[in-house]
Amino acid sequence: MRWVAGATPLRYLVLGLDILPRRVMWLWGHVRFAALVRNQGRGCNCHWGAEIKGASNLVLGDGVVIGTNVVIGAHSPVRLGNNVRLSRDVIIETAGLDFAGKATPYAHISAPISLEDDVWVGAGAMILGGVTVGRGAVIAAAAVVTRDVPAGAVVAGVPAKVVRA
Repeated sequence: MRWVAGATPLRYLVLGLDILPRRVMWLWGHVRFAALVRNQGRGCNCHWGAEIKGASNLVLGDGVVIGTNVVIGAHSPVRLGNNVRLSRDVIIETAGLDFAGKATPYAHISAPISLEDDVWVGAGAMILGGVTVGRGAVIAAAAVVTRDVPAGAVVAGVPAKVVRA
């Protein structure tokens, strides 16, 4: 920090106390991510606030970016290709409940998820089990993807539908 005329020492103290915890959490996030996710390519970046369940079933390509508050539930395998971008608050969930069964509690069912290279997932989107998202596809913000997405398509809505092929 550079001393600015008219700024008070209290301002520098406040700025310092704001920056320090962020840096510590950034470092913690990188260490935690590297320890949890063994199958990752080069240059992957995961925000410290992301939640990864079943990290042994997660495979990441090169240059994957996982944003703030992303949740990845990898009960079944989840594969993210090269240069996949997950914006804030994205949910990727392979497991759900089998409501076809009569007995409660309902049994868990799961299916793998695959996002091919260069996929971008907008903020708040949800991708459910059994889905493959084709290369270069874009998932719009707040979309709920329940079916496969073709390569290069843009999908939006609940449930997600192709809005541009």
